[in-house]
Amino acid sequence: DAEKEPLAIRWRADAVLVVVTVVWGADFVLVKNLLGVVAPLPFLFWRFALAAILCALFLPGRRRTPRLVADGLYLGVLLALGMGLQIVGQAGTTASNASFLTGMASVLTPVAAFLLTRKLPTLENSLGISLAGAGFVLMTFPAGSLVVNRGDLLVFGCGVVFAFYIVEMAERSPRHDSVWFTTIQIFVVAVAAGFATLWLGGLPAIRSGVEPLLSRPALLAQALSLVVVGTAGTYSFQTWAQRHMSATHAAIIYTLEPVVTAILAGWFLRERLGPRGWAGGALVLAGIAVSELRLKRA
Repeated sequence: DAEKEPLAIRWRADAVLVVVTVVWGADFVLVKNLLGVVAPLPFLFWRFALAAILCALFLPGRRRTPRLVADGLYLGVLLALGMGLQIVGQAGTTASNASFLTGMASVLTPVAAFLLTRKLPTLENSLGISLAGAGFVLMTFPAGSLVVNRGDLLVFGCGVVFAFYIVEMAERSPRHDSVWFTTIQIFVVAVAAGFATLWLGGLPAIRSGVEPLLSRPALLAQALSLVVVGTAGTYSFQTWAQRHMSATHAAIIYTLEPVVTAILAGWFLRERLGPRGWAGGALVLAGIAVSELRLKRA
């Protein structure tokens, strides 16, 4: 039970997941910038294929556990579906909107957890997710208008998939070595993206995911940082951190992601959030703080 973990381990896992979430928040800005020169699915293939190779270098000598492949394949399919919807949708919306709508996974995670495991969130997590959910309403539609395009719908679908992914990660990751479990998932995403790219455009489409970057050193450096830090590194640390917390608690920490994206997108991409959006960000941070409390029971 994640709630019975030693306090020091829980805090360490929280800190690791906060760093992972901040990196993912920055990734939305990098991906939006790169999608100006590369196609979504070919780029997804190269990003995860190179990350899988990098993770595989750390596999020798690590222990394999029963059902490792089955669990890894299952989580990998969910991750592939979520990432596919996210990157295709992100090509048709802003970095901030993509992050907000992906972040809806956090609000949906308690529902997914109850459907899959019949587990209810703790009092602290319930209060935290309620505050974060209210924050998302303000952040996703900062102008008070409901304007939704195809890209937004695809990214929202990604959020739904990721809600179930977060729950299954919390249930299955404690059984397995983090590096093995991560490598299998990343490999599945690479294979799925590769097949989709070949089916839609053949070998020229595969090349289109990397060729435009070779003559642009700055963009190539951004892409490589996504491979090393934003994929191989973050997914490995996510797998370890979620071993030590409930799915709902992890989801609350993930709500930090759109706040980071909003700040960076405003700075680098000139995307403006507005007063409602910043108020929503404050509610998200309040939700994270409340979730860390240990309230006394009568």
